[in-house]
Amino acid sequence: MRKIIGSIDLGSDTIKLIIGENFDNKINILLAVETKTRGYKNGEIINEDEFINCLKKLLNDASDKLGFRLRKLIANLPSSENNFVISEVTNTVTNEDKIISGDDILRVLQSAAYNKVSESEELVSVMPVIFRVDDEETTEPFGKNGKKLTLKAILVTAPKYEMYEYISVLEKCGIEVVDITTTGLVDYYNFKNELYDEKTGIVVNLGEYTANLSVFNKGKYINNEVIETGGIYIDQEIAAAYNLNLNEAKKLKEKLALASNRRANPKEITKIVNEAREELTINQYELTEIVANRVEETLKLTKKSINLLTKKEISYIIITGGLTELKDFPLALASVFGNSAKVGTINTIGVRSNKYSTALGMIKYFNDKLSLRQREYSTISETDAEMMCNENSKSSSDSIIGKVFGYFFDS
Repeated sequence: MRKIIGSIDLGSDTIKLIIGENFDNKINILLAVETKTRGYKNGEIINEDEFINCLKKLLNDASDKLGFRLRKLIANLPSSENNFVISEVTNTVTNEDKIISGDDILRVLQSAAYNKVSESEELVSVMPVIFRVDDEETTEPFGKNGKKLTLKAILVTAPKYEMYEYISVLEKCGIEVVDITTTGLVDYYNFKNELYDEKTGIVVNLGEYTANLSVFNKGKYINNEVIETGGIYIDQEIAAAYNLNLNEAKKLKEKLALASNRRANPKEITKIVNEAREELTINQYELTEIVANRVEETLKLTKKSINLLTKKEISYIIITGGLTELKDFPLALASVFGNSAKVGTINTIGVRSNKYSTALGMIKYFNDKLSLRQREYSTISETDAEMMCNENSKSSSDSIIGKVFGYFFDS
């Protein structure tokens, strides 16, 4: 069975969709498409029809390139905050040979979440901290012999009203959401390694409107904060300084500006016509002064927020997201954080840009869940292609849990 997973990241600036195949423990990108976000801004759907049209355009583009219609995706949904609940449960192993199976792991995960999520929250993830088979602690219980399976886990939740709104929009576009994630949960999986899995660290995603700060302790997501800062505020300052619209300001930033003025060259110039039809000659140094000051402000605000997020000793800080693609961003980062932070670079062929950090991390996170549960799954199959040819409407559900997590808990 080919393990092909599709993910869609609903961002305020762009919506990104990628299809990746897990082969030999490596993600091979089969497709990566994106479109400018319309009808949605900074965590709020402001025009549902426009937002749906935007999504349909992206899905049609993806389907045209693939040669069949997409029907199932995992979705990263904007959330203002995540909450965290510690749960510990013990289940009796019911099979006759008392060998822990994938079904036993699924049942204990379900038990950990049962009656632990408030009515105003939606379950996003059950993150195992440790399993215990009888009296033996383990991180991989599958295949072990025992009469009882105990799990200590962190339940990650998000406000229900935020989740449902986006699920509904995707359903109207003909997409079945088979799992949900939030940005804070998944970026880590791009950089996950044995060293980080034993330490406490911070992963920061610097986006267009917000910075998402996540705390990971021994590889487990334990806290987060979303602060209002990002690329849009740089664009606004450039637009105000030169009387440009935001799109032109962003293009100018990406074409000419540096994140640090250390290597800015006043002889590097470009000409542009502003909103008043005036032709301006802009040099790299004066433009970088605007950009570098705002980048420094963003990084200082991020640093201050990190210091308030956890009392644990921080062993690593990884900064990723679209804003880090600015030229000379590592120089700006070093000027604020010294050697305590580094840019988390996405090097996977097909998505070699940090703006894809979340979309790629979603697929890696999902595959990690499948591995633990000893399950194989693909969001793309011949059945998917056939079903997408029929314009059958999907029935609604009062709870996402039964629909999204049914695959994990009831298989």
